Amino acid sequence: MIQARSAAVAALLIAAASFIQAISIGINAVVFPTALESYGVSKSMIGLIMAIEFVSVFAVSGAMPRLLGIARLYTWLLISTLLRLPALVLLSYVVEVPAWLFLVALHGLGNVLFGSLLQTWINSLSFSGARGLLIALYGSSISIGLALGPVLAQGIGGFESAVAPGLQWLDQLLAQHFSFGPDGQITTATRSALLLSALFSTLAAIPILGGRIFSPRFERAVQGSLVSTLRRAPAVMFAIALTGTTILGLQSFITLYGINNGLAFDQAALLLSAFMLGAIVLEMPFAWLSDHFDRRYVLMGLVLLSVAAAVGLPMAIYDPWLAKGLLFCWGGVMGGLYSICLAVISERFEGADQIAANGMASIMEALGGMFGILAIGLAMEAFAMDGLPYVLMFACVLYFSFALTRYPIR
Repeated sequence: MIQARSAAVAALLIAAASFIQAISIGINAVVFPTALESYGVSKSMIGLIMAIEFVSVFAVSGAMPRLLGIARLYTWLLISTLLRLPALVLLSYVVEVPAWLFLVALHGLGNVLFGSLLQTWINSLSFSGARGLLIALYGSSISIGLALGPVLAQGIGGFESAVAPGLQWLDQLLAQHFSFGPDGQITTATRSALLLSALFSTLAAIPILGGRIFSPRFERAVQGSLVSTLRRAPAVMFAIALTGTTILGLQSFITLYGINNGLAFDQAALLLSAFMLGAIVLEMPFAWLSDHFDRRYVLMGLVLLSVAAAVGLPMAIYDPWLAKGLLFCWGGVMGGLYSICLAVISERFEGADQIAANGMASIMEALGGMFGILAIGLAMEAFAMDGLPYVLMFACVLYFSFALTRYPIR
C-alpha cells in the first residue's frame, strides 16, 4: 500500500514537471520559427536550427546508464535546468544564425536530458494493470503544457508594457557586467516570450525538488543494449519515429504554415494548441482501446487516420475552424499512438533493458523529428507551403507499408 502511494505521488510530481516544461516548449515552438523568419532566415535554415535541438539525444541516450550510475536521477534533472535557462535568456539578445545554432543545441541538450530522465522515472514505477491509461495520463500532462504554451505566446503582446521594466533591468545588468545588449531587430514581444519560456523552464525544477525521496536509484554497472531493443521491437520503435516526425514537424512549422496560407498570427499560433488539445482529450480513449484490444491493430488504425489527416490539411487550412478541428483529431491520433508505444515498451522490457529501450525510443523519436523538420523545411521551399503535409503523408504511408510486414492482418 505504501509502495503504491509513493508511486502515485511520484507520478503526480513527474506529470507536474512535464506539464511546466511543456509550456516552455510550446512557447518556443511558436517563437523560434517566427522570430527567425522575421530576421530573414530561410525556411531550410529554420529547419536546420529547429532540428539541431535533437542532436544531443544520441549522446544522452547512449550515456544514460552511466549517468544514472554516477548520480541520482533527480540530480541530473536539476543539472538539465542549468543548461536550458541561460540558453533561452541569451536567445532573446541575438539574431545571428551561428549563435542560434549553438544556443538552441545547448537548450536541446538540457531539454532532451530532462525529458529522457522523466520518461525513465515514470517507466520505473510499479503500476498494476491499466498501464496504457496511466502512461496516457503522463502524456496528457505534456500535451496540456504544449497546448497552453502557444496561447501564452500569442497573448504576450498585450503584456509588453508590464514586462518592459523587467527587460530594462536585465539589459542594464548584462550591459554593466558583460557589455552585452539586445540586437535592434528583436521585438519586445519576442524577447518577452523567450524570457517567459525561460521562467517556465526553471519552474519545472520545483516538482523535482519535492520528489527527491521518490527518485529511483540505478546501479552503475547497469547497461542494456540499445541495438538489441530495436531488434526486439522494430515496429514499435519505428512507430515512435513516426510520432517524432509528425509531432515535432508540426510543432516546428504549423504556425508558419498557417501564416503563409493567409491566417493571422493569432489564429496560426492556435493551430498547435488545437493539435495538442486533441492529444489531451483523445489520447486516453485510444489508450483505453489499446488496453482492451490488440495494441498492434489499434496502432495500425491510428496510422491510417494520420494519413487521412495529412491529405485533408491543405484543404482545411484556409478555414481557421476547420483547420483547428482537423488538427484536434490529428493530435488525438498521434498522442494515442505515442502512448501505445510507451505502454508496449514498459510491458516488454524490464530493468537494464527498459533503460536501454527508453534510450532507443528517445533516439528514434529524435531521428524522426530531425528527418521531419529538415525534410519539411526543404519541401516548403521546393513545393511551396504544401511541403508540410506532403512530407507527413509520405512518412505515414512509408511506416504503414513497413508495419504490414510486421503485423500481418489475419
